[in-house]
Amino acid sequence: MFADFAKKSAYLGIFGNGSRMKFVANLLVAIHNVAAAEAMALAVKSGLNPADVIEVVAPGAGGSRMFEMRAPMMARDDYLPATMRVSTWSKDMSIIAKFAKSLAVETPCFDATRPVYDEALHLGFGEMDTAAVYRVIARHSNLGSAGS
Repeated sequence: MFADFAKKSAYLGIFGNGSRMKFVANLLVAIHNVAAAEAMALAVKSGLNPADVIEVVAPGAGGSRMFEMRAPMMARDDYLPATMRVSTWSKDMSIIAKFAKSLAVETPCFDATRPVYDEALHLGFGEMDTAAVYRVIARHSNLGSAGS
């Protein structure tokens, strides 16, 4: 049944493993999304054309699915329509953090992303796509919008 609408389906065993797998995947999404924002800010601040950065980095070793999806939004400084809203993501991040803590797993990279998402929410970006974390990184990097 899942093969009809899902890109990939897998049997993960006992009840709850699907949720645990989602926590693992979303931990990486949180990190990759902020990493993409950092990379785009570095590129823009150094004078590189954001479109060139996306074209060169996305298919290479430094690319990720989050970079492919969100770097173009960052380059346009346009975060609507949201595929994942900052407000929803903040809730999910709390669940992931509690899960990791319950297992006594250290998550320094994930933990470092949380203040960025929190600031995006505080700045009123809650209804925007999580790519709007670029605005937080750009703000701290003394950049205007993505194209400046």
